Amino acid sequence: MRVIYKVVFTVLVLVASAVGGYAQRREAFIVNQSAPTEDPILFYYTDILAHHKQKSVRPGDTLRIVFDENSFDQIRVRIARPIDKITEPIPALLVWPGDVVAIRYELATNTCTFSGKYAAELKFYEQLWRNPINLDPWYESRLDELPADLPPTLTEMMRQWQNKRQRTDSMLAELRITPGVRPMVAQALTRELRLQTLCFLLRGNSYQELYFATTPGVPSSLRQYKVPSAVKSFPVAYQDSVLAHFRRLRYVQALPLAVSEYRIHAALAFTTYLALAQGKPATFGTQYALIKRQYEGNQKEWAAFWLLDYAKLIHRPQPHLLKDYRSWMMPESRFVRRLTNQDNMTLVMPDQQFARTDTLVSTNGRKITLAQLLAQHRGKVIYLDLWASWCLPCLMEMPASATLRQYYQGKPVEFLYLSIDDDHQKWQRAMEQLPPQTALHYRFTSHKTAQFLKRFAVNSVPRYILLDKYGIIRYAEAPRPDDPDLKTQVATYLAR
Repeated sequence: MRVIYKVVFTVLVLVASAVGGYAQRREAFIVNQSAPTEDPILFYYTDILAHHKQKSVRPGDTLRIVFDENSFDQIRVRIARPIDKITEPIPALLVWPGDVVAIRYELATNTCTFSGKYAAELKFYEQLWRNPINLDPWYESRLDELPADLPPTLTEMMRQWQNKRQRTDSMLAELRITPGVRPMVAQALTRELRLQTLCFLLRGNSYQELYFATTPGVPSSLRQYKVPSAVKSFPVAYQDSVLAHFRRLRYVQALPLAVSEYRIHAALAFTTYLALAQGKPATFGTQYALIKRQYEGNQKEWAAFWLLDYAKLIHRPQPHLLKDYRSWMMPESRFVRRLTNQDNMTLVMPDQQFARTDTLVSTNGRKITLAQLLAQHRGKVIYLDLWASWCLPCLMEMPASATLRQYYQGKPVEFLYLSIDDDHQKWQRAMEQLPPQTALHYRFTSHKTAQFLKRFAVNSVPRYILLDKYGIIRYAEAPRPDDPDLKTQVATYLAR
């Protein structure tokens, strides 16, 4: 057993020694240091676009968490509950780029210990997960268990909330003066747990008589359920508590989206409260209208997105609401792209790393990056033709491509020809055999290392890619020039 612990400790040290390099790549690591006889741990976390990521990690193995443009500044990592322990506390923690944490979990006793560089922070996580208000409340995952866990009356629930809020505030006050706790960690935990406190208070929504019958996400088996002490209108004391706590945290709305995950949960629970407080069913339509009135800026965009994305998730899409959402959102918005199933298509714009580093050379020898080339043609629908001088199918498509260019002459459509030839002279000789119409030809200076080609798995040519007027790749495998469907696709993005 000592040998096993020594091996795991060695792995942890090796991982930690590389933190400097990994921090630059924005990664964090969690090492499963549980006994070999334990089951794998299922870790899960989410991002700004509501992508839910999970991975099962066996004892001795490591969870690698990559921070990208859609990640929160700190990622809340949770452990999946066994079905027979659904209402029991379960550990969760926040990790930042560069963090390395070891976790030891025992399923039989439902105990968990953390170890790592920031011992004081990890000790707080161990204490926190037994606290009623923590980073992973069980009712967040199981709405169908909610009635059994509710106090008999709203008044009793508020009394419980007061006690739990005071206990959480005391823990946070102690955390802020604890040596060895990074200021950003104390600040993030304070913000997230106060938002969680508001979410806990908003469980009072369940006592309004319309809640179970009208709120999206409530299972059909509970549609007829009504809390025995259900109320037609919320007591004044409850309304005052909700509004006071919401105002206390209103500053969070002005922060960047990546700062807080619980901000979105609180925002949506609050719109449910507003609907019920007005005596209205908390339907998707009602909540969407309240989001537009209640919030501003990125908070409004994000809350409406999460609501519509959740509607898709539970197979109750709201096409009329999505149409309205798209009417006041920019079409290149990552939220719109996610809702319209385009989030797997990469935004090709000057700030993309591969676009800045991939270099092209023109027919007159002038070098230009892919980012610069695409930026020159922003505002136009762009048809990329990836080809090579030795590719016979590529050359056979060129006459159809020339005809198509003439068809779109005078319209905001641009044809860019990008060659993967290694030999510059062979490329130029091949172009002399092409139709005479003017075209913009470029060659990758090193197609073998071109990140753009790797990103879109361009393993063979010809390959055609269609971008809209905003620089978004709409079709990574667009039709060939002689395919009638291409005109239909181009027309779609010319109209936008």
